[in-house]
Amino acid sequence: MADVVVVIPARYGSSRFVGKALADLAGAPLVVRTAQRATAMTTADRVLVATDDARIADAVRTAGFEAVMTGEHASGTDRIGEAMAGIDAEIVVNLQGDEPLLDPVEADRLVLALRADPEVGIATLAHAFDSHSEWADPNAVKVVTDDHGRALLFTRAAVPGGHPGGEGERWRLARRHVGIYAYRLDALRRFLAMPPHPLECAEGLEQLRALTAGETILVLETAQKPVGVDTPEDLERARELWRDLADD
Repeated sequence: MADVVVVIPARYGSSRFVGKALADLAGAPLVVRTAQRATAMTTADRVLVATDDARIADAVRTAGFEAVMTGEHASGTDRIGEAMAGIDAEIVVNLQGDEPLLDPVEADRLVLALRADPEVGIATLAHAFDSHSEWADPNAVKVVTDDHGRALLFTRAAVPGGHPGGEGERWRLARRHVGIYAYRLDALRRFLAMPPHPLECAEGLEQLRALTAGETILVLETAQKPVGVDTPEDLERARELWRDLADD
């Protein structure tokens, strides 16, 4: 058994950036760069890319990484579920294929957090907002936690709400969610066995399926603000930051 398996879901037909998984980042496909970062985790025993596209699988294998072919799925988590069929593990890390700049140390923190608290089934990351305008953007997913860092709500709405006289700098009370998750394998399987929740469908946020079912989601704060690649413009920014990493 591999104690910690990192699965990178990757598809070719991204709605905003078709073929982004194979877009070049400093001489290698984006998904390969993400796999390289994942292998730098100290806790990872196995790293694999789960895809439904032979071009992505070929690029991953040519670079020396493991690829698993899956069927078509509505979400990356469903794709991970198929990839993990028949694989035993303690913890599964869902690392998005368009997050090549995420520090492996941050992914390790999620694994260690699950190992430290057996009551937690899922762990994820969030960081402070830089500005009111960033917080107000519905594309920026907000998370609000209790005093122990456990998620109370994920939403695209500008929360907390505007109680009269309570406006102030309320935007500083929420955090911006970073879409990486570490699951206990049994928590992942519980999640995949559930039907989508109406709140999940209303927000377009599948983590609400787990939260509304009573699953504990621990949110670790990070000072880093990873750059996800959703558009060609994001890719240019990622290329600049990758050059900075190479220069360090």
